[in-house]
Amino acid sequence: MMSTPLRRLLTLTALVLALHLIGPPAWAQEAGQTPGQSDGPVHVVRYGETLSQIAEAYQVDMASLMALNGILDPDAIVVGQALRLPPLPAPASEPESAPDSPGGASPEAAPAADEPGPIPLNAQGKPLHATLNRTYRVLPGDSWAWIALRFGVELNALKALNGIPEDETPLIAVGQEILLPAIAEDVRVVRPSRTYVVQPGDSLGLIAEAHNVTLEALQAANYLPSADNIFVGQELVIPGQAVAMKSQRIGPPRRGFRYHLVRPGETLSGLALQYNTTPGAIVRYNDLPDTATVFQGLEIRIPYGPPPLPERRPPVPLSGTRFLISISRQRCWIFQGDQVAYEWKCSTGQGEWVTRTGTFPIKTKMEMAQSSAYRLDMPYWLGLYDVGNFENGIHGIPIMWENGQKLWDELVGQPATFGCAMLLDQDAAVLYQMAYLGMPVHIVD
Repeated sequence: MMSTPLRRLLTLTALVLALHLIGPPAWAQEAGQTPGQSDGPVHVVRYGETLSQIAEAYQVDMASLMALNGILDPDAIVVGQALRLPPLPAPASEPESAPDSPGGASPEAAPAADEPGPIPLNAQGKPLHATLNRTYRVLPGDSWAWIALRFGVELNALKALNGIPEDETPLIAVGQEILLPAIAEDVRVVRPSRTYVVQPGDSLGLIAEAHNVTLEALQAANYLPSADNIFVGQELVIPGQAVAMKSQRIGPPRRGFRYHLVRPGETLSGLALQYNTTPGAIVRYNDLPDTATVFQGLEIRIPYGPPPLPERRPPVPLSGTRFLISISRQRCWIFQGDQVAYEWKCSTGQGEWVTRTGTFPIKTKMEMAQSSAYRLDMPYWLGLYDVGNFENGIHGIPIMWENGQKLWDELVGQPATFGCAMLLDQDAAVLYQMAYLGMPVHIVD
């Protein structure tokens, strides 16, 4: 009877001999690699794809594709899975470059017109069309509708871009990378971007304000799924501003909500500073009883973009200039037609001097108005409505009669006035030049 050690030795010898005789697959021999050493491109499985379709698209043997990725069951692939692909074999000779081939590509490298060629990939092994769109990696609890709402895109456009039929809404896998439809900011001509290194105490909202860009533009330029996803020493891309008159805005202005999951120690005032908004806006848009009601695990929504104009109008293109002020958000917007021309921070009244809501036509326009009651000069005055013997309106930074000093210049962006809307002087000057008597001003909560 053969001993156990001897039997094991003979079995191992036979296995090594068999592997030596069989050798690696043909494609691996031609590429000079074994399947375990493949440095070829990868393919990310998309909705509706099968392993046989992927193998046919890349013109590889399905058995080799399964062996390279350790797949035992060809039906066991999932959406978002990254499949390693064998390198394409090198051509036997180098034919002359075709005149129209970019980079001197060989005509033999392109598939025949009636043959399905391999999907073109970029340097990271992703389909080339994906480089034209922002991407998002699915988090726990996400759904197609939730992602569309979060990024302010159409649900059907999001599904179509990712190969989902309009009448289907399949489950989405955590970790899956999906494409996001382009928005106006993605296709607008912009100046070259700059970079900024995150410093201690920075937040994305403060960085955006310091560089005169919107928070959502800064977040999109750096592919950040969350605005609190930065760290000290991180290099951020500061997107360039759009070149004037080079392109036309597509569609209405973007508006919606960013979402934040409250972490231990966070306060409403800190979150307002981080997202460049006000505690009052967070209270208002989350139906919170007060600014102290915030706790770990609470998901809050932070508004961005102008609120809808509070008016009913026929379904025709909107024309003319108008001004919109949000009291809770302490921000304002100039509209030209249905497009946003400018967005600024502003200050309104508070307490017993709260600014009145409604739609008011501009009734007076004075480059420098005087308030005898408060002994102040009001630059770039636009009067709106009467309060007793006084008129409330819009103005720049007040100037005190006693010493000629500016008043409240560091308070713009928070409630500070006796009922008027206050802008920084440079913003008030722009509004003053664009305003006309009778121009509608919408003041909303």
